Amino acid sequence: MDREALLQNYQTGETDFHGLDLAGIDLSFLILTGVDLSEVNLFQANLRGSDLSNATLMSASCIEADFEGSNLNRADLSMAELLRVNLSGARLNLAFCSGTDLSQADLMMARLIGTELVGANLHHANLVGASLMGANLTAAILTEANFSRTYLYEADFRETDLSQTHLKEALFDHQTLFPNDFNPIAAGACLIAPGVNLAGKILSGMRLTGANLTGANLSEADLSQVEFTQGNLARANLVGANLAGAVLRGANLEGANLEGANLEGANLAGAIMPNGRIHNE
Repeated sequence: MDREALLQNYQTGETDFHGLDLAGIDLSFLILTGVDLSEVNLFQANLRGSDLSNATLMSASCIEADFEGSNLNRADLSMAELLRVNLSGARLNLAFCSGTDLSQADLMMARLIGTELVGANLHHANLVGASLMGANLTAAILTEANFSRTYLYEADFRETDLSQTHLKEALFDHQTLFPNDFNPIAAGACLIAPGVNLAGKILSGMRLTGANLTGANLSEADLSQVEFTQGNLARANLVGANLAGAVLRGANLEGANLEGANLEGANLAGAIMPNGRIHNE
């Protein structure tokens, strides 16, 4: 079946395409919500920018397929083969990926908020900058996976071996669940919470909207281009910090020490300044 035939069938109400051989097919930028592609062969298929929200790809073979920028929110990808797939910038929020093989997959900047990844294989996967807030990675395989600069708030890593996982500058909070014997800070991850020590850390370009870093030590930290709208930096130590181009709209900086800080190009509209006054645009 080619692109035109599949699209025509879908537009007439057909959603069940399970078991088909669609290797190499171009389904890019199509809207195929709720489609059943379980056990389908999508080897090297092009699904870039497609809308596959609520789709079923259970046990599908998607080796080396291109899903860049696609919408897979709430899709069922359990037990699918996604070896070496391109999922950069894709949305997999609340997707079901238990037992899925994502080894060597490119998930850079992907969104996996609330995603079920229990027992998934992410060996050597690239997740740089990905959002995994509330994701369940219990017993996942994460050897040589790159989680640098990822967002791990409320994520669950219990029963997971993180000894060979790269977590440099990944952000986590007190609700993130790590194995009992694992020290995320020693692995290079950054706790986002009141009073933490992030002196000298490189967090440029990170999204910290609404974060509470009251009393935190951020001296000499690189916070350039950080998104910190409505965040709390009250009484924080920002001596020598680089805040160039940071977005601090409505942020609380009351009592913060900004001595020697670089605020060039920072957006301080509505921010409460160290002296307690609200900054006007």
